[in-house]
Amino acid sequence: MPTERLVTWICHPDDYLPEYVDKITAQMTERWAEPCARHGFAFRFIAANELVPASADRPRLWHAGVDLLETRQAYIVDDVSGDPQATHFLRGIYRTIDAGDSVLLNRSLLGPECLERDKLAILARAATLGIRTPRTVALPFGRYARKGLDVIRKEIGEGPYILKAREMGIGFGVLKLDSYEQLRAAVDIVSQTGQSYIVQEYLPNTGDLRVAMVEGKFAASMLRRPAEGAYLANLTQGGNASANPDVAAVLGDVERIVADLQAGYLCVDWLLTEDGPVLGEWGTAMAEFSSMPEPARSQLADAFFPWVGRLLSGTAAPAVTREVTRRGQ
Repeated sequence: MPTERLVTWICHPDDYLPEYVDKITAQMTERWAEPCARHGFAFRFIAANELVPASADRPRLWHAGVDLLETRQAYIVDDVSGDPQATHFLRGIYRTIDAGDSVLLNRSLLGPECLERDKLAILARAATLGIRTPRTVALPFGRYARKGLDVIRKEIGEGPYILKAREMGIGFGVLKLDSYEQLRAAVDIVSQTGQSYIVQEYLPNTGDLRVAMVEGKFAASMLRRPAEGAYLANLTQGGNASANPDVAAVLGDVERIVADLQAGYLCVDWLLTEDGPVLGEWGTAMAEFSSMPEPARSQLADAFFPWVGRLLSGTAAPAVTREVTRRGQ
């Protein structure tokens, strides 16, 4: 099968206003163009609604009459959505690519695919490594959601709380609640959305530290801070960022996480609290370089694209080979 040095980002724009999608797409395309060219890659976006996955003699992914899986290339699949049916379709695209001969950059770690995106699964896995995580409770579904309230009081207390979807990003739908009364009302609302939500303790912090690792080695870092009076550090929610802050306080834990997951590419986010760093979450290829300020953006791109090239050529080495001992084992 011929190989193309092409990275295709399969996106799902229907969750956002068209003008927001156009703005983000233009910004990302601009930031990807130069490093792609410098490393001999092409880059493109394709909307998921233009694709039809299939299986015949082999996995196929049809786009405008062409089977994209006829060549070996690299993909990033935006496989989360506020629409449950769209989510199932996006996961179908993800799994079709994963079954074929192309490289799925989301799939950069060992273990179930939920470890790439599910905040509950991420925090539970991290806890087995002795990593400090926020106290977290998953809400039961639909009319049973209020059954989680007593557990939240037991595990977290009277607030304040953070309510967020288990599998959404960029700060979308993250709500700070100051009291149990507010939490109860918010739970009634989210129970009708068809999405799965978690409730966490609210941890006052000075920012969100991201550490990017490629093939087991530190590549770049970014510190995001919320705007004055805000609680979200996400850049899409008004936060600001600085490049390459000191990561010494978390690097050992990051290396343990990468080793446990045998992750080829991973970005690990930490809340910087008065009592020390607390794991927020981690992400694979969708947590990419374009959101980072320079020079961290270029540093991460310069580590990312050679790694993609080695994956396409079949010469990428395992990220980490040393063993990691879990707590209690």
